Amino acid sequence: MHSRSSDSTLTPGQETSDPLAAVIALLRPQTVLSKVISGAGRWSVRYAAHEDPGFCLMLEGSCFLDVDGVGAVELHEGDFVLLPATPGFTMASDLAMKPTLIKPTTPVAELRHGTKTGPPTMRQLGGYFRVDRTNAQLVMRFLPSMIHIRRDEPGATRLRRIVELIAEETGACLPGRSLILERLVEVLLVEALRFRPAEAATQEKGLLAGLSDPALARALRSMHEDVAHKWTVAALARTAGMSRAAFSERFTRRVGMPPMEYLLEWRIAIAKDILRREHTPLTEVAEMIGYQSASAFSTAFTRHAGCPPSGFARSMRA
Repeated sequence: MHSRSSDSTLTPGQETSDPLAAVIALLRPQTVLSKVISGAGRWSVRYAAHEDPGFCLMLEGSCFLDVDGVGAVELHEGDFVLLPATPGFTMASDLAMKPTLIKPTTPVAELRHGTKTGPPTMRQLGGYFRVDRTNAQLVMRFLPSMIHIRRDEPGATRLRRIVELIAEETGACLPGRSLILERLVEVLLVEALRFRPAEAATQEKGLLAGLSDPALARALRSMHEDVAHKWTVAALARTAGMSRAAFSERFTRRVGMPPMEYLLEWRIAIAKDILRREHTPLTEVAEMIGYQSASAFSTAFTRHAGCPPSGFARSMRA
């Protein structure tokens, strides 16, 4: 994965109150790999899990998608799917068929499943993009396993245009290609994350579910706006306009973890981002994310990351 010439660190001084923007800043999506996938007749294929976010835009026809831990859905023309961390999945015209395992091969312009001759009954643009691995697993915990936006839902048309632009730019060899692709993928992620069906947001846990709740969203934005503040559950509850007990219960239920645990996760994520990219003294890093001393920060970091911050920084730079 290549580095950006304008690689910027997400430090608390540059912190945004928009949690989605902060998520994208930590993931730093970059290289895009995509291809057209088509099918005809009866077919079923199985893809192994990989850590990179994957996406699919249905160009024509329909098929079934069965994602591990999520379940099966039927995709139709115009539907968009984003898998923030791609688990194993099966794609098929008929889920009753035993799937064929798809093995990594030399990249091709179009991958065909089922009958090899004749017009396809299904075509889609599928692909994935590389992200910064430093905080990928942590950030993915805040996101749903699968985002499925149907063609008639708000945002579907915008997403389709962005994916089409990505496909065009991927096949071109024009100046600035890498930079444009990086920005398009960032926009794609934000669009996919913010256009969530209301019923899905109420059933899921994570950052998007929390942001769909106006009271919790105020608390989340406050945390992201000033991560170094000496937050308490009581102070966050006042920001949300709720009692301490009601806020703590609702936050844990919707986001999937208690508010102070979420704050700790985010502080450590920012610290990792700083340590891997800058030679910043631990006392300064500690102050940036709300710890009164380097020793207190080091203890919390080691307990969470499994190694001291100095060792983490050395391993990242190596």
